[in-house]
Amino acid sequence: MKESWYWIGKYLVVILGALMLGSVLAGLEPFKNTTIGSARIGAGALVQFVAHGGALALLWALGFRYSRQLRRVGGPTGPLSASVVALITLIVVASSYSVLVRFITPVLTPDWKPFIDWTYICAILGSALWLLWVMFVDSEALIAALGRVAAAKRGLGLPQEDRAAS
Repeated sequence: MKESWYWIGKYLVVILGALMLGSVLAGLEPFKNTTIGSARIGAGALVQFVAHGGALALLWALGFRYSRQLRRVGGPTGPLSASVVALITLIVVASSYSVLVRFITPVLTPDWKPFIDWTYICAILGSALWLLWVMFVDSEALIAALGRVAAAKRGLGLPQEDRAAS
C-alpha cells in the first residue's frame, strides 16, 4: 500500500502562512503602538511570538508525523525515523531561543538572562548529543540509504539485494 505524502505540503503552507501573517500583523500600526501591561511588551511582539512559536510547534509536529510515517512504511528508510525526530528537535530548540528572547527582553532582568542562556545552551547540546547518538545507532541504515541515493543518481538503479526484494 502506497502512503500519501501530500500532507507535508499542508504543513508547509500553514507554517509559511503563520510566519507571514505574524509579520504582517506585527507591522500594522495598531500593533506597533500598543503595549501590554506595565512591562511594556508590545502587541506586535506578542503577535510575532505566537506566530513564530506556532510555526515552530507545527514544524516539530511535521517532523514527528514524518518520522511516524517512515516507521509505518518500513523498508530501508524505516530506521531513519529516530534521526528525523532528533534533527527536527535540534532545529526547533535552537530556533526557539531567538523567538523567546525577542519576546521576553523587555521584562527580562539582567540576573535572569544568563539563566535563560545556559538553559538553552544545555538544551541545544542535549539535542545535538541525542542526534549524534541516534545517528551512531542507526549508522548502518543511514549509510545504506545514502548508498541508494548515490546509486540512483549515478543511474545504476537499485542495488542487487533491493532488486531481489522487489
